[in-house]
Amino acid sequence: MKSSPILEFFIRHKTAANLLMVMMLVVGFVSADRLNRQFFPDFDVEVVSVSLVWTGATAEDIDANIVQVVEPELRVINNVKKVMSNSYEGVGQISVEFEFGADMKQALADVETAVGQVDLPEESERPKIVRGEFYDGISKLVLSGPYSLEAMRVIAKSIKEDLQRLGVDKVDIKGLPDELIRIEVSEAELARLGMSLDQIAASIRQNSLDVPAGRFADGAFTVRSLGLLKTAEKYQDIEVMIRPDGSRVTLGDIATISEAFEEPFVAVRSQGNMAVEMIFRRGKTNDSLDINTVIQDWLSDYKLRAPESLTIEQYDIRANLIRERINLLVGNGAGGLLLVLGVLFLFLSTRVAFWVAVGIPVAFMATFAVMLAMGQSINMISLFGLIMALGIVVDDAIVIGEHAEYLQKRRGLPIDQAAAVAATRMGPPVVSAMLTTVVAFLPLFTVKGIIGEIISAIPLVVVAVLIASLIEVFFILPAHLAHSGNKAKPGWFRRRFDYGFSIFREKYFRRFVAFSLRWRLATLALAFAMLIVSIGMMASGRVNFVFFTSPEADIAYGNIVMAPGTPRQQTNVMLEELERALKRTEDKLTNGEGGLVNVSVSSLGTTNSSNPDRSGAGGASDIRAGVVVELITADQRSVRMRDFVNEWRQQTIAVPGLDRLTIRAPTGGPPGRDIDIRLMGDDLETLKQAASELTRIVETVPSADAVTENLSYGAEERIIRLTPLGQSLGFSVSSVGQQLRSALDGAIALRFPRGDEEVTVRLTLPDEEVSTDNIGSLRLISPDGQFVQLVDIATVENRLGFSVVRRQDGFREVSITGDLDSDVMSTPEAISLIQANGLPELVEKYGLRYRFDGRNTESKETFADMQVGASIALVGMYIILAWVFSSWLQPLAVMIMIPFALIGAVFGHYFMGLTMTILSMFGLIALAGIVVNNSIILVATIERRIEETDGDRISAIIAGATDRLRPVLLTSITTICGLSTLMFERSLQAQFLIPMATTIVFGLGVTTLLVLFVVPSVLALGEDLRGAFMAVRKMLPGRTSAAE
Repeated sequence: MKSSPILEFFIRHKTAANLLMVMMLVVGFVSADRLNRQFFPDFDVEVVSVSLVWTGATAEDIDANIVQVVEPELRVINNVKKVMSNSYEGVGQISVEFEFGADMKQALADVETAVGQVDLPEESERPKIVRGEFYDGISKLVLSGPYSLEAMRVIAKSIKEDLQRLGVDKVDIKGLPDELIRIEVSEAELARLGMSLDQIAASIRQNSLDVPAGRFADGAFTVRSLGLLKTAEKYQDIEVMIRPDGSRVTLGDIATISEAFEEPFVAVRSQGNMAVEMIFRRGKTNDSLDINTVIQDWLSDYKLRAPESLTIEQYDIRANLIRERINLLVGNGAGGLLLVLGVLFLFLSTRVAFWVAVGIPVAFMATFAVMLAMGQSINMISLFGLIMALGIVVDDAIVIGEHAEYLQKRRGLPIDQAAAVAATRMGPPVVSAMLTTVVAFLPLFTVKGIIGEIISAIPLVVVAVLIASLIEVFFILPAHLAHSGNKAKPGWFRRRFDYGFSIFREKYFRRFVAFSLRWRLATLALAFAMLIVSIGMMASGRVNFVFFTSPEADIAYGNIVMAPGTPRQQTNVMLEELERALKRTEDKLTNGEGGLVNVSVSSLGTTNSSNPDRSGAGGASDIRAGVVVELITADQRSVRMRDFVNEWRQQTIAVPGLDRLTIRAPTGGPPGRDIDIRLMGDDLETLKQAASELTRIVETVPSADAVTENLSYGAEERIIRLTPLGQSLGFSVSSVGQQLRSALDGAIALRFPRGDEEVTVRLTLPDEEVSTDNIGSLRLISPDGQFVQLVDIATVENRLGFSVVRRQDGFREVSITGDLDSDVMSTPEAISLIQANGLPELVEKYGLRYRFDGRNTESKETFADMQVGASIALVGMYIILAWVFSSWLQPLAVMIMIPFALIGAVFGHYFMGLTMTILSMFGLIALAGIVVNNSIILVATIERRIEETDGDRISAIIAGATDRLRPVLLTSITTICGLSTLMFERSLQAQFLIPMATTIVFGLGVTTLLVLFVVPSVLALGEDLRGAFMAVRKMLPGRTSAAE
């Protein structure tokens, strides 16, 4: 067989192969140093958010007058996937999610155009439209001590400026209320002047502003009128009125002006002291570990010069977790590499094993270069892909190296010729095997959404490794084999091992293959029986399926929501009880020794988590509070997070006014909760009643935890209706509403920047004049300047409103969510139980509609994408194999092994006591490519044997299977060894990856045996069918005559 000229050039040239190898190593080292290290791969945020503020408006007002007007314009924008809205008191938030891969610059422009076409209430503020950006958390810093808010503000701002100057992309501060210049004017003064708060606010706006006045002297100078007032004392001299006698009334004459804070606000505390929390994040271009190093170095220096009374605590340090998991995977990879090397030197001669092993670092270094060029990073997923590729990367080298050794020893070819012939002869099957592996990973590329962007790191890494491996095995390995040939005799171990393996192969294995071919139908029946049993094990629940199992968490959240109208002091009482319950929980679980809780931080005014119901998204609220707790690392404690959460919940004693208590740990992986049911309807009261009833049904599900519904009552509303007397006095609904808004919520004169914050100038009545529950006593100004009480011109009705109104794609909805223990019940089982317990009847009873969301939706979308990808992959595999073998039927002999991969995967999960997850399915996809590779090499060898013998085809099949025993075993065992250390890893942080490793290890172990017996049996069965077809053709009358 004539070899390729390029191949011969690299074999003949003394340094070309080594130069290429050195170049791949150098480029790889440089690239590896430049790859970002992070927890998960970066992903695009395909969301545009619209925030609309209308102070004083109820959630229902926001929904009716803003959201329902804006949403229809947004839903018709191109590539919009869904539109979600949350209407809170005073603010509406609309989130527009676009289809995967949409042009987000154009999407942002389309949203801005759509919102700009809508007429909004005059009193509402200008909409804020923001495109979602990716920021990854690095760590959180808590500053506490006996300091005032102003002192803490100065300290926190100084730290923020320092770290941003050092390269930290984003620093958020929690616990500092918005600054306010408060101007209080009593009703008596307003009545004396005959003015309203809005009129005074207009005077302030006219007197506090900077005005650019243009240029003069041919543009050499610019003119600005500076009049913006930035401190409270400077507002004293603003003229409010000039009387007919020429006397002036200033703001200081009629008002009390002070620096204050917006209320309600979020107050943070730690260890009993007031605190400020700082959240550090990185952008896409920065390395998590490098940014953390910057923070740690700065923090070490700052602690030396910080006041002794300032307590500094750092928690949720993602970099430590990233470093631990990277080291864990690297350690497992190193262990797998040692096993791979051991297998290579066991089965191959020292010379071949050495050069095959050299290809591993060469291919991996080149892979880093490809990863850098493709914009990838070092993360948990890509590292797993590298470990998976550890065994795959040597497969091609094993095939060529082993065949070169076979040609040298069995056929007597010189080593340089043997290397060239091996590379040339095995070129087509090796390339086709690479192509089929790439195609096998195609379903992972077709998965959309966040989980698709994260998991795509695996096929990207594998493709990069395969490309690098092909370069190494065709241009470097043959040259090394040719140049390193020697006449040294093999040692005693090599001789004895090769002799023993030869005996096993020729004496026992050949008989097994012959026996399976003799009973080929029984062999196929046994394989299909095993497949049916494995499917039955999944269907019967002996091996369960859960979409995703989260790693053991180190952080827990305790959130409380009080009844509407509960004063801030009572909310604080419940928060203190939650803190005491936390201390009791730690004491009980550690027998009083402590040391379980690393950090705890409390927040009054908002929930302290990224809660699914987004309870704090509407701003600060006096009825909300929460505690975030970080425990010591999971591998350092014996208490599991589920036990901790349950005990904390049991230790918490409810105080009067508590509406909802939620204690849970966040779950990793795909977004959404295990249980997420959405009820849709128009009437909020009906939705609330149905949600409460459905919550009780969900709570009956075994292991259901933290079950909540997110339609909460708000403060009691006062409905004002104008009487005929009020109308006759010249009042209108609009004028009454505006005056009430000013009296209760104040009038905003202006907002201006001060430093990096925005300060609001607000005019209000004194607290004692608006704190009464009797709203009817408020005085309004009639069009003719007379003051009248509200009760004289309007009726006041009481109604209990809602604190939030939610919509998706135009429909009002409420969600009932909860968590599940995957060891007890899966999401599909829980959904079936909820439906059986009366969900359809409940929905029909209230005249509503429902759908499932959360991980159930994510699961369906993922599997739907994978089905499309799998179909394309199967067609692609068939096309490649049909081209390689120049046959329509032989590809089926190779592809028949794909479904049998499920056998080992199911039995592996059963024996290891694991639950199958979506990562197990991804492992099956990877396994399909590996299994097909083994089958390709085997079928190619058998075909060559049939061509060489030109005689008994069954004997040729047996001979071909016997010849390929060593490389088939080698390629499989090296892949198994590469992943086996991870499969037996006991660290809790690696548990979510173990199902994927188990799928490949056990699946490959079983399918390797099946490949060696089932594929030959299928080929033999094909020969039977071929013979029967030829016999039938000979029996045809026309064929007999033609033959004669």
